[in-house]
Amino acid sequence: METSNESLGHAVVLLHGLCGTPTELGQIPKALAQMGYTVSSLEIPDFSANLVDRTVKPNWEGWCDSVDAEISRLSETHETVSICGLSMGATLALAASIRRNDVLVVVALSPILRYDGWSIRWYEHLLEFAFFLGFRNWSYREREPFGLKNIEMRRRVAKEFEHAGTTEIGAAAIPAQQLIAAKKMMAYVRKSLGSVQSRILVIHAIDDETAAPKNAEIIIKEVSSEVRKIVWLGDCYHIITFDNEREIVTNEVVRFINKSVHAYEDDLSHRRFGRRSKLRDRR
Repeated sequence: METSNESLGHAVVLLHGLCGTPTELGQIPKALAQMGYTVSSLEIPDFSANLVDRTVKPNWEGWCDSVDAEISRLSETHETVSICGLSMGATLALAASIRRNDVLVVVALSPILRYDGWSIRWYEHLLEFAFFLGFRNWSYREREPFGLKNIEMRRRVAKEFEHAGTTEIGAAAIPAQQLIAAKKMMAYVRKSLGSVQSRILVIHAIDDETAAPKNAEIIIKEVSSEVRKIVWLGDCYHIITFDNEREIVTNEVVRFINKSVHAYEDDLSHRRFGRRSKLRDRR
């Protein structure tokens, strides 16, 4: 039975992409759970596919509130909490960590500060103008290569998109209102990266078709984190948790969080020992 004053160790909040589902994180939840960490695969109103209400105008700050509330809830029973997000979930993880200074680790997988990958056509940015002109009942539909360099997996996803609105790698379409809210969040994160102090790991594909490598470079350069690491992938597109180098991604995430948790515990033990030593010296 758990005692009221004892911490349970470390917890990790997992954030999927815009209008997606927790399955997008691939094997990461299982790998973290096997290490003994508490895993929270968070689903958020008007961000997660199963909770999108077309009659409600989404607010990115509300998305952050949901993440903030989950971190606070987990902090009551855990010594430390980290956030790991994919795609727009990575951007949301950064936005949430900007708000508070008690997040141990931020893992940003294929983070998006701008939609500027090689598959983004120049005229797609005009859709934003159409939205502000009042044309809002449209959705951005996913198309080849669906964030996947792996041909077989891409074919499977294409078939699933024909029969369902979502697949294990995300939604077939993103409503305009969600997209506009996400762009506002991206702008907030771009101007506030200096407020991120958590240890940070960024994993990004060199050939990411949605977000160019510059997105990752800007994050690593502008955050205030003392510990920061970037991992480049050469055989993936955007959905790195399901593509050719998914095992590398899972291993890097687990390794970085493990190392960070152990470093925190070592520092905590050192500080406690130091306080006890001072008391003995006074005697």
